[in-house]
Formats: sequence, C-alpha cells, structure tokens
Amino acid sequence: MLSNILKRFSSTVRYYRFASTSSCYTTKFSYRQYLVSDLSNANLIDTSVSVYGWLQHRRKKLFGVLRDHSGLIQFILPISMKEQREILEKTPFESCIHVKGILKKRPERDINTDMTLGHLEIHVTDYKVINVCLPELPVNITKYHESHEITRLKYRYLDFRRDVMQERIRFRSSFIAKVREFLLKNSFVDIETPSLFRRTPGGAREFIVPTHLNEGGLFYALTQSPQQFKQLLMVGGFDRYFQIAKCFRDETGRPDRQPEFTQIDLELSFVSRENIFSLVEQLIVACWPEKLEKVSFPRLTFAEAMSRYGTDKPDTRFGLEIEHSSEQLSIASPIPINNINDLIDGDNDIKYDANNRKFLLNKTNNEQECLIKMGKLRLNLADVLEKQYGIELRKRRQWNFLWIIDFPLFTPMEDDRTKFESTHHPFTAPINEHLSLLSSKKDWPHITGQHYDLVLNGFEVAGGSIRIYDSSIQRFVLNDVLQLPIEHLEHLLKALEYGAPPHGGIALGLDRLLALVLETEHIRDVIAFPKTSNGKDLMAQAPSLVEQSELDYYFLQINRKHS
Repeated sequence: MLSNILKRFSSTVRYYRFASTSSCYTTKFSYRQYLVSDLSNANLIDTSVSVYGWLQHRRKKLFGVLRDHSGLIQFILPISMKEQREILEKTPFESCIHVKGILKKRPERDINTDMTLGHLEIHVTDYKVINVCLPELPVNITKYHESHEITRLKYRYLDFRRDVMQERIRFRSSFIAKVREFLLKNSFVDIETPSLFRRTPGGAREFIVPTHLNEGGLFYALTQSPQQFKQLLMVGGFDRYFQIAKCFRDETGRPDRQPEFTQIDLELSFVSRENIFSLVEQLIVACWPEKLEKVSFPRLTFAEAMSRYGTDKPDTRFGLEIEHSSEQLSIASPIPINNINDLIDGDNDIKYDANNRKFLLNKTNNEQECLIKMGKLRLNLADVLEKQYGIELRKRRQWNFLWIIDFPLFTPMEDDRTKFESTHHPFTAPINEHLSLLSSKKDWPHITGQHYDLVLNGFEVAGGSIRIYDSSIQRFVLNDVLQLPIEHLEHLLKALEYGAPPHGGIALGLDRLLALVLETEHIRDVIAFPKTSNGKDLMAQAPSLVEQSELDYYFLQINRKHS
C-alpha cells in the first residue's frame, strides 16, 4: 500500500520542495503592495512596505510574525504605538492582519537563521486587524502532524494554511500547467466531455444520478472515464484530444484511490503502441520536477512480470525475485528471518527454509494464484527488511518506470471459467496476429490484447490501449465474448460504422502520480478537497439526507431495510 511504502520516510522528510512551486508569485490584480517573498529585494531596505497575511506569532506586545503563502516576516511595534500594541496583544493567532512600516535589516545579533527573511523586519507605522480568528484553533497550523487527519479533513480550509499543503496544491497546479503546455505544443486539442452520461456495462461500479424526466425511473451515471467520448471524438476527426478529466467510481477507498479522481486523458488517431509510449515518455520527462534524462522506460510482458514478481505492477527498485523449479516457487532473503508470521499473512502453504533462507510454495494447478501469493510475500519481505533490519532496498527520489505489455485480452471469470471478462476494458483491440482467434471460443484465453500499463515504483500510474475501430468486431466482442447488454453502447457501435479511424490512447492517474512525486502517505494529501476512505466529505458532511419532498420530485422512495 502507498502509506506503508512511504511511511518510512515520514520521520525525516515530510514533503519535497521544488523551486518551481515558490516562484512567480505576484500581487497583480490585487490591492496588496507586496508579498512577503518580495521583501527579499535589497532595493526595498529602508523604504515603506505594506503586507497582508495572518498573524503567526506575537510576544511582549512588541513583536509579531506575519505569514502569507510566500513566507514569514517579523514586525516590531514601537513603544509610542501604545494603542496598537494593546491590540496586538489581544489579536488571536491566525487572524487576518495588515502591517505597514519601514523595512529594516535586523541587528546582527538578532538574525533568525531559521527564517528565509530572518535578517529583515518591518518597523511598523500602521497595524490593523482585518478579521479576527477564533481564539481556539482545531488544527495546529505550524506543526503538521500534531493534528489528527480526521480533524484536518474537517477543517480543510485551515489545513491549507500549512506550508506543506500550500506547496502540494501549488505544485499540482504547476504540474498540470506543464502538461497542458506540452500537449498544446504538440497539437492536442483540450476538449471537455460530460460528467453526466449513461450506465456502461462492465467495469467499476458507477454512481447513478436520478432525474425527474419521463416521470422518474430514468437515471444518469457519472462517468468512470471519458473513454467513449474520446473515441467518438476520434470518429469526428479530432485526431489529438486531451483533457484533465474528473472521473467517478463507487468503490471503497484505499490510500491510492478516491471515489472522485482526476486523470490526464489522451487519445490519438492513426497511432501505434510505440507512438503512445514515445508520447507519454516525453510528456513525463517534460513535466517532471527533476531531470529525467537518464531514466529509462523498460518493458516487461504481463507473463514475465507475473513470473518474476507475482504482480502486473512490480516495484523493480529491489530484487527478491520469484525463483522457479519444477515443483516450487521460492524467494530468497539476504538475511535470516526470525518471525515469518507478518510475512505470510496467515497463509500456511508458504514455508520458510531457515538453512537456505528461502520462502517456499508448492505449485498447484492455479499457478497464477501461487504467483500472486509470492508477489505479496515479496513486498512484505521488503517492508520487514527495511523497517526491522534497516536494509535499504527502496531509495528516495528513485524513479523506476516500467511498461507492462502483452496482457491477455480476456480473463476467465472466477465463478464460471467458461465465461470471460475484459482484462482491461471491452474496447481494447487484440494484436493483429490474434484477430483470427476470435472465431474460436477455445482460443479466447490465448488472445493477446493491445493494452499497456505504465508502472512507477510498484504503482500503476497510467493505462491505455489501441482500440477496436471496426463496428462488427466490437459488437462481436461485446455480445458473443463478454455477453454484455449492448443496448447501452449502440451509440458507439453506430458511430464506428461511419468510417472510424484506427485510434488509441492512455490515461495517467494524476492524483497517484503526484502522490508518488511528492512522497505523500495518501493521495488525499495532493487533492484539495478529498473524501475519506469510505467516501465521506467530513468538512461539508456529505453525503447527506434529503427531504422526502425532494425525493418525491424524482419519484424515489428510500427502502432502509435493504442490506
């Protein structure tokens, strides 16, 4: 999990500063004269300056510290300003204030080396309280982890005042700006697609939205992704589309998942897998906060990834690969392990050979399941070696990208192995060499799809495919192979009949990517207004009950006995 992997950095590094997030601040279109960071200009020494912000600290009716998003500055009220000194003493921390005065250099003995502008101070000529803050704060603004996360989510607007949150949200803005700049330079068209759509068969559970149309009984669905829309744009001749897209899935939250999330969505016409790879690699290098010239983007087939790592999103920053013999799978540990209970998750099928320092699992008929077990063991072993034994396997600021390719197009269902579901989604095309295999059901498990994932340090950060653009093939896959209700997709099937071009695309998970770049413990930390793991907005107390009169408008009745 993201939190487990990144927590080992939490004792020493809370967030990573990037120069790009603290530059180009401006007071343009504002009545502010200066931001705090502007006061570093040597030409302003001994001149009158005016700043607005929040009171972070005060003492002796004499000194105060004003904070805005760009920094901190100390100010001093002279003894002659008796009335304003009394006001300062009574001003609660985090009140919005205005300070005007002469910017001076501090005496050498008074320089505060812990502050960027610790060598400067404002000798106040005017001090005003713009808006008083309540005296008791639910969130400790200056000490990040002295407030419980639930409290910080409830008072998110106060949480934003922390340096760390300012940096994260501003970095997100800067990162998106770079993405847009790169794509617009390469002739992509930024097109917004609807959030209200219709239900899509297969895939994740969707949020449904009632409407009073047709006297009730009709529902929209919030889009899982703009998948169908971007394919329709290709049909319409917009051959290079992108969108910073909001997506919705009614799923249980995890540290790297939210019910409402954002992705960088891309689609192109007349494109191959290699074209997509080149585009994404160049996009990432162009937008990354650090230079990535020497970072490679190797490739592994799905089968190779499962065989070596027991997962289709392996963390390749460390070894501990799965070894194969005729009857067993094994993973070797570099040192003896004393307690294996934390490693095997109660799976008694995994044994530990203390003499050879190896974890062993006998192969069964379901080799895929055995590989998945060993893949989980591998990650658990890495955690134990790092946390309990101090062996560094995964370094900070190390970026191991990896393309996973050649996925099976279809996967047999767990409850009925004679039925199939899409490994990716039902619009993924088979490789050209396997197109003929669609005609025989016995060959369906052996068809390779043109699906690809980009993995970073053990997390899937992007996924896409080359699409089916022939309407008859798409109809066959939906109806005959997947046995899905195609009436929900007739609009797409009809569109493909009108000379649809070959096309493909990819979506990059923006929240997950930023969480990895900034080394946060949860993707909530890089989203301005996130939900909890069970989908609640603690600040606004959403979702909430509505009156029966509102339900009546949509012809709805709540059955609270439903389990």
